[in-house]
Amino acid sequence: MTKKILLISIMMFSSLAYAQSVPNLIGTWDAVSAVSASSGTEEKQARLVLSNKKDSAILKLVISTQEGAAFQGETSWRDGLKNIVVGVFHKDGKTLTFSSDVGVGTGYVVNDEMEFCSASVLTTKNRASCTQLKKVK
Repeated sequence: MTKKILLISIMMFSSLAYAQSVPNLIGTWDAVSAVSASSGTEEKQARLVLSNKKDSAILKLVISTQEGAAFQGETSWRDGLKNIVVGVFHKDGKTLTFSSDVGVGTGYVVNDEMEFCSASVLTTKNRASCTQLKKVK
């Protein structure tokens, strides 16, 4: 019986610590720098494009909703394309995993800076990118 109470107590305190250690992402995050690589696929050939330009990946990430370690927002790309993104923080309160219609990825948040890395899940294009973002509001 004592072991059960101890286990329940540990689980309650660890979930409280998890919820308290996640930073508030709500707001606008602008790109500071980026790197990307894209190409076609076996079936849909396209030229290889490698870039270290700031506008080669997402330009902006706007997080509109957050509940504890889960969040939702929208990315904006140079060509005007926007994608809804959902994500969650890992237990460390800094690492995140996200998903959108066109890709999946990971990231890392420290204070008002974020690294947002993604890879496409499309059958028509292969793309990978990492963007360094700074919270502006």
